[in-house]
Amino acid sequence: MAAARGIHPGKPNAVNQAMSSAYWNEIRLVAYVSGNNLLILSQPGLLRQTIYLDRDGGAIEIEESSGLIAVVSGPKVLIFRPSDDIRSLIQWSLAYTIHLDLDDGIPNGVNWGSDIELFIAGKTISLWALFKDGPSRLWRKRLAIPAALSAFSFDAFLAATVGKNDKLVKVWRRFSYDLSNVDFDFSYLAHPRAVTGLRWRKPFAKSQTIDNILYTLSADGVLRIWAPTETIESSYMQMWASLDLFDVLPQMAPDELRYTFIIDNKDFTRATESAVRNANSQTQSSSKMKYLIEVASKNPDVCIVFDQHGRMTALGIENIGSRVRKAFSIFDITYESKPIRHFPANCQHLGFVGFGAGNSSEPDFSLLVHDYSGVIRHFETSFADLLYNGEVPSRFILKHAWTGHYKSIQSFIRTADGKALLSSSNHAENIIWVPRPRFGTIMLQPKSIIMAPDKVQRAIILLSGNFVVTMQSENIVLWDCRSAKSTRIAISPLGPLIKKTCLSFLLLPESETRDPVFHVLAIYSDQQGIAWEVHVPYEPPKSDEFPTAYANGAAIISKSPELGFGVGNGFTNGNGIGKELAKQVYHHASLKQLGSFEFPLPEGDTLASVLPVDPVGWTATLSGSIDTYARDVVTTISKEGVVRSWTAKLLSSSDQTSLVQWLQTAKVNTRIRDLDLAKSSTMKKISVVDSNSQRLTIWDINERHLEYEESFDSSDGIRDLDWTCTPDSQSILAVGFTNRIKLYCQLRYDYTKELPAWAAFREVSIRQFTPRDIGDSIWLDDGTLVIGSGNQLFTQDKKVDTNGAIKLLHLQSHKLPLRNIFEIVSVLNGPLPIYHPQLIAQSVFGGKSDPVRNVFVNLLKALKFSVPSDTNVADVESNLGMDLDEFIKPSEEEANKTSRIVQNRADRYAKLFATEQYDDGDYTSFSDKVAIALNEYLTKLSLPYLTSHQQISLAAMIEAMGQVEEYRTSLDENGIRYFLSFRLFILHRDSMLEMPYRDHNWAFHSGSQEILVDLVSRSFNGRMTWTQARESGIFMWLKSHDALRQQFESVARIIYTDSEPRNPVDCTLFYIALKKKQVLLGLWRMASYHKEQQMMMKFLANNFAEPRWRTAALKNAYVLLSKQRYEYAAAFFLLGESLKDAVSVCVRNLNDIQLAVAVARIYEGGDDGPVFKSLLQDEILPLAFKLGDKWLASWAFWNLGRQDLAVKSIITSVKHDLPLKRIRLDDQTELDRRMFTVEDPVLVVLYRQLRDSLQESRKVGITPQMETQFVLHIAKLYDRMGCDILALDLTTNWKFIDKVDNPVEKIEASVPSAPKSMLDMWG
Repeated sequence: MAAARGIHPGKPNAVNQAMSSAYWNEIRLVAYVSGNNLLILSQPGLLRQTIYLDRDGGAIEIEESSGLIAVVSGPKVLIFRPSDDIRSLIQWSLAYTIHLDLDDGIPNGVNWGSDIELFIAGKTISLWALFKDGPSRLWRKRLAIPAALSAFSFDAFLAATVGKNDKLVKVWRRFSYDLSNVDFDFSYLAHPRAVTGLRWRKPFAKSQTIDNILYTLSADGVLRIWAPTETIESSYMQMWASLDLFDVLPQMAPDELRYTFIIDNKDFTRATESAVRNANSQTQSSSKMKYLIEVASKNPDVCIVFDQHGRMTALGIENIGSRVRKAFSIFDITYESKPIRHFPANCQHLGFVGFGAGNSSEPDFSLLVHDYSGVIRHFETSFADLLYNGEVPSRFILKHAWTGHYKSIQSFIRTADGKALLSSSNHAENIIWVPRPRFGTIMLQPKSIIMAPDKVQRAIILLSGNFVVTMQSENIVLWDCRSAKSTRIAISPLGPLIKKTCLSFLLLPESETRDPVFHVLAIYSDQQGIAWEVHVPYEPPKSDEFPTAYANGAAIISKSPELGFGVGNGFTNGNGIGKELAKQVYHHASLKQLGSFEFPLPEGDTLASVLPVDPVGWTATLSGSIDTYARDVVTTISKEGVVRSWTAKLLSSSDQTSLVQWLQTAKVNTRIRDLDLAKSSTMKKISVVDSNSQRLTIWDINERHLEYEESFDSSDGIRDLDWTCTPDSQSILAVGFTNRIKLYCQLRYDYTKELPAWAAFREVSIRQFTPRDIGDSIWLDDGTLVIGSGNQLFTQDKKVDTNGAIKLLHLQSHKLPLRNIFEIVSVLNGPLPIYHPQLIAQSVFGGKSDPVRNVFVNLLKALKFSVPSDTNVADVESNLGMDLDEFIKPSEEEANKTSRIVQNRADRYAKLFATEQYDDGDYTSFSDKVAIALNEYLTKLSLPYLTSHQQISLAAMIEAMGQVEEYRTSLDENGIRYFLSFRLFILHRDSMLEMPYRDHNWAFHSGSQEILVDLVSRSFNGRMTWTQARESGIFMWLKSHDALRQQFESVARIIYTDSEPRNPVDCTLFYIALKKKQVLLGLWRMASYHKEQQMMMKFLANNFAEPRWRTAALKNAYVLLSKQRYEYAAAFFLLGESLKDAVSVCVRNLNDIQLAVAVARIYEGGDDGPVFKSLLQDEILPLAFKLGDKWLASWAFWNLGRQDLAVKSIITSVKHDLPLKRIRLDDQTELDRRMFTVEDPVLVVLYRQLRDSLQESRKVGITPQMETQFVLHIAKLYDRMGCDILALDLTTNWKFIDKVDNPVEKIEASVPSAPKSMLDMWG
């Protein structure tokens, strides 16, 4: 399970002291508040925990020695303690709750003095102690002006507070550390302008005896440094030094801003030590390191000053706190005239927290910059680069940008191309995001905020997020989102539509590009719709407009020289004078309602959902024509579970019949009523979740079948579905649960293994980051998945951990660098390499034996000259350097068979007279020697793109094809097909009960049955048991009655001789079916050890031509049935000459169709007996319907003498030809028979053979349209299997029937209203 790579923890609250940092337990912790969440992170930007608060978070501070975190939440202060078990993932839990008095109000500051003392400032100031039995207030004082800023010295002796716009800082001095007698007095520190920031200097350790140094910043742009005084005066502090920020960083314009923060000597020392420790032999002697060591020799604190453009200067403060001033106590370190990249420009309020490296894994120095408009930027730097007085490429490098929403995200909407995203919360906060590659992954960058007056119900994003159309409670609104705060530029009232339920709000794809004109449709539950025409402005916003930031919905547009307060160890500019943004005139912006239309849902369907079809990666334009091949626009779902896909076209104004023309392109009945969720995709796929949110089904709408089904635990129901598309047009489905997302992709259909059509190949979890449930998820461009939970956004790019992905998907033998989800999907469902066993098998089935032989020869050559990798994988191309045109040439079966025979003979005779010695190692054509040599290589080397199982299958095919070479002149193509399938079955017999009916058909229609019987028999060493006979299907396909009896008797003999002691009961049914009662009687004479010998000898000696003995046999048969001796009972039914009952026992009790077929054919002496025909009509054809097995149906019809129906049944639906009243199917059986696995592309080969054999003699009632749909369907199945080259060959070389009269009407006219036989139902 993978964790999300890109994390947007949430928009930081625009309050003082909203973030804090500490180095605790060898972990660098960063905590900040976002909405009503407390976020705890660690380096390098790892979100450790999200803690839900019942009120919005305020001031926060981490206690460095204990890891305790204090945070303001309304009129309470919550203290969270880390878990004690450091071996596990450390989590914080609530340890204390401080409930303030009602008149205390909501605090503005919390400050730790020690690990048990907490200073809280607001309308009152108070000191609290944390005891085992709970928090206790030690002291409290009401203030005349509520404290806006507060700071507690690290020795818990002094505190400083100041009110908003106050010029006087109160310094509170503690009388005693006695917790039972706490009191403070105070003095003032006067400033000429309002104080906007204050903080205490950080010591190396709290236990260290230090002088408390206080920094203050006021609106006059002067940083003042205060130190304790030893004189007896009213003030405890004296101003030690001051620094004018505008002097050290001169102004370039009169209204510029200045920001500053202090690097205390403790962090300076840590950063310097880290720089020296990380320096190599070259950098140690560099000028940067020499200069850093020179600066460090003065043991300074460092003051960093920025302007609003990101220019920077650094100054050293030497001997800070010294009682005697020394020369050069403040000195210049460096100046950077180039703006710092990614530094927040023109911001009114910035807060800073900086810290040096705590251990060797951390960067030298890190800086957190809190932009009050809603972002915390995390910068890292090499300390030598930061302080160097020369040019450096970059002083700071942006590592993270933490932002998100202020309140919980409710929904996502994106553009069709996935280039932009709109996220909406419950608090009218709607943000446009654009994905950007940053920090080694894909991150979201806020583009604009839409502050709508009411909730945005639905939205459409235009032009990559530059414009948005929203549906609100009463209006349709067009927004210009090209600046940080969106502007409403057009509006269209909904009028009476506000009372209707809107099912879909979508952008209509245009056949003609007429930017900037778009058409928007709304479809309502009463099947009525409205269309709007949207014109967006041509001109972008003027370039002289400066950027606008947003903070909790309020736009900040200001340029001011005023300075403001800060947090942590930094300061920021303050309350400035705003400058209004001039209104822009949009001459071309309009939103016009064109009119209404009616959605043409068929009568009887109740519209439940209308889903736009716009998976990421798919084209968003129409072809201009409207037909069933046009791009789908919407998918509708009725309450009855009927899914329909539709394309649409906006008609010209001259056409008054309808505003929008709709055309249904596909339909499938899912039989899932009152579904909970559904999403439609490209390639006419739709995912559906039932009303219990527990069962997922994936359907192919066009092919009308179920592809996948999976049920989940009721405790973790499905919450969300979303589709995306790979560059090669393959679909990926994201299924969202409470706190995880599972990604599904299609798997190739594989004959050799029973694999599902879809599989989960990746799981993304946010459980470790937040307790909140997932609100919504959505795909963006290039395989990026965005997850919204609470007010946080998580992005998961397409990259994967190669080793983890290979292990999860069991693809170890692929040995491929699976670097992203697209490559994984390509391996699992992309085109197959030319030597893949699936492509080889399908090629042989399709009559491409010659290209397959060439593949084997080229593979052998490639392996001979291959240089294997370290993992023993052969270096071969996926196409072996072959010209794929070989596979697209017309199939050479009967037409070229004679020429191949002649050529083979010529080759053999040429070798007899060859003057040069033949080199067995020079393989130019396929032979059994090539097969042997190739398999030797395959035992030593692994082929890329193949699993070990697939390579074994390939070796079995090569061996089978080598054996076929011996009989190549004797076996026809159907014989080759059967024998190859038979050899593969022998390889996979552990997972397959018997060969499928498909392979029986190859042998059934083969003219080489005599050779096939010999090959099958030899495969079982000439001793074929009934189990082996059933596996091979020999009694289904063998036509010669004499050979049939011979094989049946051979099976009977082997059954008898293989048992020990030999039991005549085991072979009774076989000898009675052969009507060899005397042979059976002889076997009983030898069974003296059997307890039933005397009874059976006496009974079999009777003449069963007499009615009374037949009746006796039937009575015994029923007794045996009651004793569940079914096979023996069937034998007694045969003695009683009741073949029909014997066959029924084989079918219904033994569940052995092949035994029933064999007994009927043997007993009746041919294939035209009434019982055999009844078996075909009453048992096998209904079974074919139930299983959806067209191979079995075609075989049955052919044996019934209805060759026309044998052909027609291949391409027509079984469901429409058999009455459902004859066969009752439950819902699950109905789903199973509609699974894609019942489809087989090789049906087209059988169809072509049978059609061509009957075309001259009999009409089969198949129209060119039916055949066209069938061929296209088979081509899709080939593509589904990764055999794209065969799909191309099929559609290129297929010869359609020229013209066939439609005899269907004649057949239907002769069919009575109540069908008397199964043949009538298929006619």
